[in-house]
Amino acid sequence: MLLGFFRLIGKIFFREIVIEGRENLPASGPLILASNHPNDLLDPLLTLFFSPPFRLRHIAKSTLFQVPLVGFILRRMRAIAVLRHREARGPVDYSSFFEECVGALAEGGVLVIFPEGGSSEQSFLGPLKTGIARIYFLARERGMNVPIVPVGINYEEGSIFRSSVLLLVAPPVDASRFQNLHASNPAAAIQGLTEETHRILSDHVFQAETYQDRELIILLERVYFESNQGHNWAERYRRLGEFKSRVTELRRCCPGEMKRLRMLVARYRRLSRLAGARTGEIPATPTAAIQGAAGSLFAYTGWVFNWIPYRVVKWLVERRRLPRTDIATMTIAWSLLMFPLAYLAEGTILGESFGWPAAFFFCAVILPLTWFTLRYFEWRQTLGIRPPSPAALFRGRWSHRTSRRLQRLRQRIMREVEGFPAAPIK
Repeated sequence: MLLGFFRLIGKIFFREIVIEGRENLPASGPLILASNHPNDLLDPLLTLFFSPPFRLRHIAKSTLFQVPLVGFILRRMRAIAVLRHREARGPVDYSSFFEECVGALAEGGVLVIFPEGGSSEQSFLGPLKTGIARIYFLARERGMNVPIVPVGINYEEGSIFRSSVLLLVAPPVDASRFQNLHASNPAAAIQGLTEETHRILSDHVFQAETYQDRELIILLERVYFESNQGHNWAERYRRLGEFKSRVTELRRCCPGEMKRLRMLVARYRRLSRLAGARTGEIPATPTAAIQGAAGSLFAYTGWVFNWIPYRVVKWLVERRRLPRTDIATMTIAWSLLMFPLAYLAEGTILGESFGWPAAFFFCAVILPLTWFTLRYFEWRQTLGIRPPSPAALFRGRWSHRTSRRLQRLRQRIMREVEGFPAAPIK
């Protein structure tokens, strides 16, 4: 039941969850999944989309087990607690932890480990802890051949509701060349296997020097290929390397041009939001919006009932300067509280105003209506005729002038990109 609930949360929060490389996964355990950790509690949630048939056993920091609801969920999911050095007050004996991990593998379980040791705000893969290699060699001593499969988690915008995520499953790490070394020099074998895992995982994670560079690269791709916005995140992800090389070179050789490019993209993003479109999308014409009026009636009805809890959640999350890694987690947590409360209040108001049959009808249709609202606007967007946001319509912010300004600014950004000191974009 918990598995289905969390998978539902993932499908609601993300517009698309793409998994590539499933063929690199064995049919069943034992298995070690080693992943990067850019987004706190959202990363473990995504690994649930590998299951079934896997029996996942997540490695979680021991402090999480002390949080009442979170601890209950972790115990129900049979997560394995690890006391990290940073939380310990003295030396730590990991023998019982490793014993529990090897025992889970012996039962055919799949260990999900984030070997960076914690979620961080950096935009690149950090050094890995040696725990994975130690568990691997302990399992070998018990006669088990346990593959280590790196999984790269690549968010489009990890803290943004209805963005996309790509999970790249790498081939299993070739640990055979470290097995003989382990017999004579265990420390060198453990370090070597850890570095090899890091190398493979790095090849399956999009990285940049800073988060500002990462956001700039993604926005440039989105703006430059605006006519191909129907493409999914996996297709777009493969183009990011072309822009990364340009941004890296521009940062090195031309800081003035780099600053100007950041200003142009930031202006484009602000103007897109003002027009009611995501960055890189040109708003629909009024004619297209009117043509979709029949479907929009239901979509905007759903928007009305969800606007207040959406704004409240947004305010609750933004009122504190949360680390980037915690924004999505807190958004989900507050949403699980505020949206049911809002629906309860709205249903009560309808019941008092129009009779309780109206309240019961509202309770029956609000969730399907909300889902329709999400999918309707996204469907319109894939056709290239997505109407501007309700706020833009009601406040009169959308206009032909805004659309023309976006087109001119996009052309200017494209000229800047074409002038980058690198090969032409394909």
